[in-house]
Amino acid sequence: MQRRTMLKGLAASAMLGGFRAQAAQDAGPAVIRVNIPGPHLLPFLPIELIPKLGIDQALGVQLAIRYLPSGILALEDALAGNAQFAGVAFTALPAFIAKHKPVAAIAVLSSGVPPYSVLIRPDLASSVRKLSDLRGRSIGIPMGSVTSKTYLQVMLELWLAEHGVRSNEVRWVQTNQNLAGMQGSLISGMVDAVFCEEPLAGTLVRKKIGLQLASLSEPSALGRVGWAKHIRAVLACPREVVERQPHQIELMTAMLKRSLRWMQQRKAEEIVAKLGVEDAELRQDLINPIKRIPNLFSSDGRFKPAEVEASRQFLIETKVPLPPGMSIQGLIADKWVNQ
Repeated sequence: MQRRTMLKGLAASAMLGGFRAQAAQDAGPAVIRVNIPGPHLLPFLPIELIPKLGIDQALGVQLAIRYLPSGILALEDALAGNAQFAGVAFTALPAFIAKHKPVAAIAVLSSGVPPYSVLIRPDLASSVRKLSDLRGRSIGIPMGSVTSKTYLQVMLELWLAEHGVRSNEVRWVQTNQNLAGMQGSLISGMVDAVFCEEPLAGTLVRKKIGLQLASLSEPSALGRVGWAKHIRAVLACPREVVERQPHQIELMTAMLKRSLRWMQQRKAEEIVAKLGVEDAELRQDLINPIKRIPNLFSSDGRFKPAEVEASRQFLIETKVPLPPGMSIQGLIADKWVNQ
């Protein structure tokens, strides 16, 4: 009698296990969530391409991408538990750690001189002819959060300083890091200028909404040499993910490396075609800077020593200190991207 009862129990357990396995299968693949600025901002294209290429499905997961107004807010949202990963400027990470918000960079997305331009309203063409003319003017830019200034603001402050304009001599206006935000700010007259990256800058110029005042992509840009090799954008995550969900990082970096490798083997037209951008002019706005700027994207996601050192120097120049006792290597968890 006991044996019969035991057999029934084993059968029930097996059936329950089967139901659970079927339920898990019916529920679909595990979801990995990542926040990035965008859509279609150049440094973060390798992440956008992952689901477009079916890389996540090939590894048995689903990558869910959410767009936020800036990298700072993208990482803040990940720290709040709404995503495991975020695309953000590497040089923004020290401020998070200083605010007791432990984070880590797990892979490089892009390095070098960022494809940024200052655009002014076309009606100001006769009065604003150089960067020093922005003194007393309003500039639209993503402003970040209480944790940190955005990378864009830090970059522009440094660039303006090269032209004798202090941070407190311009009026900073919060503008989302997307086409709608930049376009609306200029058309409404809310700002005199915006600081944005490609392809936003190219689109605004093509539409005659903005007029290019200066571009960091120009070899003659003042101060450019000191910024030429620093790490621009990284894939980052809360330290809690590093400690408790290493398998998620392993999957995420594996997906990213496949995406980067695919991009290295394709022409700009093929890369942009895969994004599925319907507007032909917007597609061309993406293609142009990818063609124009060599080595824009990381080839393998790894943290190269020369770029790490250049980033340390960049932090010094922008007066963004590392937390006491921490080296720049303390911002990096590259075990998985190096595999």
